[in-house]
Amino acid sequence: MAWRLAIGVIGVTLMSGAAIARDAKHPDFSGLWTNATLTEFERPDDFKTLIISDEAASTYEKAHRGKVPEGPKDDTIGAFESEWWETNVGLTRIDGRARSSIVTFPEDGQLPTNAAAKAARKKQNAKRKAGFDNPENLTTSERCLSAGAAGPPMIGSGFNDNYKIVQTSDQLAIYAEQGFAVRIIRLGDAPHPPFNQRFRMGDSVGHWEGATLVIETTNFVADEVDSPDGDPKADARVVERMTRLSSGEIHYAFQVEDPASFTQAWRGEQLLHPTKGPIYEYACHEGNYSLPNMLQASRAADGQATAAGTSAVAK
Repeated sequence: MAWRLAIGVIGVTLMSGAAIARDAKHPDFSGLWTNATLTEFERPDDFKTLIISDEAASTYEKAHRGKVPEGPKDDTIGAFESEWWETNVGLTRIDGRARSSIVTFPEDGQLPTNAAAKAARKKQNAKRKAGFDNPENLTTSERCLSAGAAGPPMIGSGFNDNYKIVQTSDQLAIYAEQGFAVRIIRLGDAPHPPFNQRFRMGDSVGHWEGATLVIETTNFVADEVDSPDGDPKADARVVERMTRLSSGEIHYAFQVEDPASFTQAWRGEQLLHPTKGPIYEYACHEGNYSLPNMLQASRAADGQATAAGTSAVAK
């Protein structure tokens, strides 16, 4: 269980800023980083190719910079009208060329979701829209069960797209502002635990290929209720590659293999740049005030509807 104990040690180090041992032979990813970008996860209808011209990129940036994305029509609490969204950024440019999507393969820039996964998502959405009858109807995000943007893979959410990375000679820790978990990556010749030991973010082991850190993650927990498109399922394998291009840039690429959800493996690519911080506490945990408040409000709506002789439908 040495690897479990190490998680606790590096977790304390990450939060306290205590001195840590460096590995002088390999690049150091330590620092505060952000992957905030106007480039969408999947390719929008505005573009037909992954790499777009400077003119098309400029036009898109002028139209979208500083504007929050369109939200659901029934969103009345400000999620898509607030200052949370990090939109004062440009499109991702790799090798100087603007990208239309984080997804780089398949070539159409769309996730190759299979029929079974689409049917499961449709069923989950219908359950979610049925109302707040019980906590299980709500998404893992609403229940604060989602670990957040630390991955794998690390995909920006549009807000709180900041990360703190702490690296030692034998471990790398990633703390994402969007979420509540610290992800621990063991470096070197470290085997994965038995496959019956599963974790919400999987089990991550990294090794060096020259200046690139290659991270393999397996042993995922199966979805409880739902997960965002692109999140790996229980028997999936995610391979990430991190390369320090300069003091101000990390190239991050990944591949997701998940035959239970996708017709083929798919890949993505983006950049991380330094940010000043600070990174704030996300403070989301299962059973916090929001969940009982939503359920209580729904029960109140039920009572009002019963009193009025009508059936209640949670909005």
